[in-house]
Amino acid sequence: MTRILHTADIHLDSIAEERHAALDSVLEDASNADVDLVTIGGDLFDSELAAEQLRESLRELFSNRSYPILTIPGNHDASAYRSNLFFGDSFIAATESPFDHYVVDDTTRITYLPYTPQATDELLISLRDREPFEGTECLLLHCSLDAPLHGDVGDESEQRYFPVTKEQLAELDFEYYLAGHYHSQHHVELSNGGTFVYPGTPASITQTELGRRTYVYIDTEADTGVQFPSLESYHYDELNLRVTPGQEDRVFREINSQVAIWHDRDVEPQITVDGFIETDETEFESALEDHSNGISVTNRTRDVEHILSHPLFEAFEHQLENRDRLHAIEERDEYNTTRFQNDVWEATLNAFVELAAEGKLR
Repeated sequence: MTRILHTADIHLDSIAEERHAALDSVLEDASNADVDLVTIGGDLFDSELAAEQLRESLRELFSNRSYPILTIPGNHDASAYRSNLFFGDSFIAATESPFDHYVVDDTTRITYLPYTPQATDELLISLRDREPFEGTECLLLHCSLDAPLHGDVGDESEQRYFPVTKEQLAELDFEYYLAGHYHSQHHVELSNGGTFVYPGTPASITQTELGRRTYVYIDTEADTGVQFPSLESYHYDELNLRVTPGQEDRVFREINSQVAIWHDRDVEPQITVDGFIETDETEFESALEDHSNGISVTNRTRDVEHILSHPLFEAFEHQLENRDRLHAIEERDEYNTTRFQNDVWEATLNAFVELAAEGKLR
């Protein structure tokens, strides 16, 4: 049995203390879980300069651990691990090119692939034809899996490093693929039965990285599969709500509930409310401020009179009020025409509100 904690894309920088705190939390959880190995899938540092500035201060953090910390370079810190640099006695800079292996307790082998820009045919063939191993096999790499040109990838934006497909990885026939580069949590089951994971950043780097941050935990002999425990670390978050007339109190309840969740977290939140309201706009704005408990709120709501006075809605109301057209429906047993009219009116109003909020009602 091997217990592995996997993280990546920490992007340590001398001016980003929250990222150092997140790394502390990761290593603390690793100690509490009594793991056999911590893997870092690249971009431990935001730059080569950051690595040089922080190396001495990190030696204590990366020393005297009960587990080794196996770290590959990423595209941000590919030049940070020159020969004979000491980061701590528990720290292993996995830089052997094109790849090499690290064995844990004779039962699990990590094949580590230091950052390289391209997944060449020669490299993939060499990985596929690697020396056999009787045990669990993992591949540690920094890559763009089926990379989109756009997406929630943090500050990696449109650049694709080591672009590789699920099919190419499946042909390599590993049981676990421990990756870094994209900043959001993600995992996918490959056709060979292997599991590919991105842990996501342990602290939000950009505002697109929303929600509590995670790492990956694997017990190679447990039936629990890959787990993504949450970290108590800095992150961005948001709450987007749409209000319909008469449902203002529901919005306030949802804000109260989310604010209570955020209260004890290291979070930078944002609330956005749009839609249409029955209450006075000034009073609604004041109520939003009261319920948000100091959190920034973007209020995009408008008075519902804009909808009620729209010619199309007025025409609908005129048709709905013509009870003669409903006589066939009213003949049904236990059918109430007034209730029907009210239900249809409310449903249609909500539909108009949605159209107006989306800019589709002129």
